[in-house]
Amino acid sequence: MTDYSPFSGRHRTPHCEIELMRTLWTMRSAVGRQITAAIFKVATGRELRVALGDELLESRLSRTDDGPLEGRALEIQALLAARGWSDVP
Repeated sequence: MTDYSPFSGRHRTPHCEIELMRTLWTMRSAVGRQITAAIFKVATGRELRVALGDELLESRLSRTDDGPLEGRALEIQALLAARGWSDVP
């Protein structure tokens, strides 16, 4: 889908800045695949991204603080640990 503005009569290119604030954890499966959880600063607030390589598995947005994002990251980490994933030092 294009980003069309009827006021300009042409396509607009959205300006998105995404900045990595911090990586919360990285976990590895028995076959060597890695999942990473990190918090990014985006135009609309802070975003938790959980990714398996280049594939985004989950994204959560917070407009206030990192508490809810960190809590969700801990839930996912515990779930992965219960399924045999291990922390990467």
